[in-house]
Amino acid sequence: MDEQPAPPAPVTSSPVTSYRTLGLFWATVVICLGAGAAVLQSMGPLPHAAGSAAMPESGSAVTSAPALAAVPVASVVPKAAMAAPDPTLLEPAADYPGRNLPLIGPGNRTPMVVYAAPFDGADKHPRVALVISGAGLDQDQTLHLLNDLPGAVDVAFSPYMPENLDDQFATRARQTNHECLQSVPMEPTGYPLSEEGARSLLTGADNEQNRQNLEWALSRLPACVGATGASDGQMGERFAQTGQGFADLLAEMSKRGLLYVDPRTGAPALATASGTNVRVVDMVIDQSPNADATVTADMIDQRLAALERLATVRGSAIGLAGPPKPILLERIAVWAHALAAHGVTLVPVSATPGPPAPPPSTDAIPPDSAN
Repeated sequence: MDEQPAPPAPVTSSPVTSYRTLGLFWATVVICLGAGAAVLQSMGPLPHAAGSAAMPESGSAVTSAPALAAVPVASVVPKAAMAAPDPTLLEPAADYPGRNLPLIGPGNRTPMVVYAAPFDGADKHPRVALVISGAGLDQDQTLHLLNDLPGAVDVAFSPYMPENLDDQFATRARQTNHECLQSVPMEPTGYPLSEEGARSLLTGADNEQNRQNLEWALSRLPACVGATGASDGQMGERFAQTGQGFADLLAEMSKRGLLYVDPRTGAPALATASGTNVRVVDMVIDQSPNADATVTADMIDQRLAALERLATVRGSAIGLAGPPKPILLERIAVWAHALAAHGVTLVPVSATPGPPAPPPSTDAIPPDSAN
């Protein structure tokens, strides 16, 4: 038998060759990773998927309030800063130790002027104002309102909001140029089935009790431009119809240099006859036709458009809405952004004209001066 050749011996690499190959492999991996990182760096951060939340920066404040639709509002945000609380416009509240009440200060300086939100007085376009009441009870929606709506929107705070939030919300309102009002709870239509809490001004209460409750409300946020009877969705209609009780309230507003915004539409006679420190709401934006009707985005849009048309026809108009809710705040933001293009200016309520002075009574004119 022929002798078979022996199989070739296995080829083995030297340790030096093995190490060199392994080093080349890892060098290639490192170069690829470095190139990928450079490409990503040049592209910038990846966009977040719809509905996802960005991680907050270290040390930044986190709020649970949902974000509004991205609507730029810079064109309607006042540029000047609002005045800080002025000690010369405050006096101690005798019935409420540790609290203060607003008053007219030296030089006849009034809260309704000092704490008014800034606006361009040279702007001759029709003016529209909007007051949102019921703020302070829902913390998330109040922050939503203060942070995301134009500063020209007035905010009326509920006197029943948690006491530890008074200063925080008032400070934030000033920082974002929102003119603030203090809501005064009053007896509404339908009382006692509908009521405004233990501190309401009531038709059946004596003058002293109503005075104390009024001062309690005004002492919650004494550095405000004024007050309103709109409180947590109620309008205080029954108390406002009493005559003397409501007249006393208006007299107190005037004595303290405060603006009063009457939430009852239709220019109530008593309010309009009370001087230049009164404004009367023209339209309620989010009031449903009946208790069973749901307030929809379309309804809000239609009311806002009607308010804008009224301002165009008359030169100014005042709207009221609230309490603040997500759909309401979102529609207001969209509407406010379009106002400038429509030739209408969003202004704080203090920048709207007061009611015209009532004509003098002919009974007061002497007979010999009538000719």
